Amino acid sequence: MMNTRGLLTVVMLPSLMGVVFALGCSSQIASHPSTPQAVIEKFLQLDSDAAGLSKETWPEFAQYTTYSEAPSWDTFIVIDHYELGSVMVGSTRAQAQVTYYPLGKLTETFTPDTHPEMVTYHLNMVGDLWKVDSTQLIPHIAWDVMKRRLETASAADPKVKATNNALIAQISAVKR
Repeated sequence: MMNTRGLLTVVMLPSLMGVVFALGCSSQIASHPSTPQAVIEKFLQLDSDAAGLSKETWPEFAQYTTYSEAPSWDTFIVIDHYELGSVMVGSTRAQAQVTYYPLGKLTETFTPDTHPEMVTYHLNMVGDLWKVDSTQLIPHIAWDVMKRRLETASAADPKVKATNNALIAQISAVKR
């Protein structure tokens, strides 16, 4: 026979878990931007901050997209900045025009390329949330973020310091 404490645990625990889950979901929805413009702004900011590159920051980035999982990237576009242009909004679909101002492509080497890149992002209403629903592009990382990442990698592993310093110098030369 079950005692009162055991009965309360069996009855109340699932109810309590349901309340906690509901509060978590409603706070996520409450904190999620309510307009396509705000969603694309947050998406662009997180992309330029390299949020899509690590398992720790992927969940924050992914909540603004329909991407199923974080890919592993070995190529990046280093950008000086980006500009969000017009955002056209329908009832369940939207599109946003973005112009990136790149410094170049970074793989194991750096290839300068300063030609502006124009991208149209598509957003769709998923449930009650707007999400970026475009083909996943190579991450567009802000130069100051990439520089910090290279410096951090150099501090953690002195073997890569010379290579990273050379990359920093090459990108800095294009930045001028």
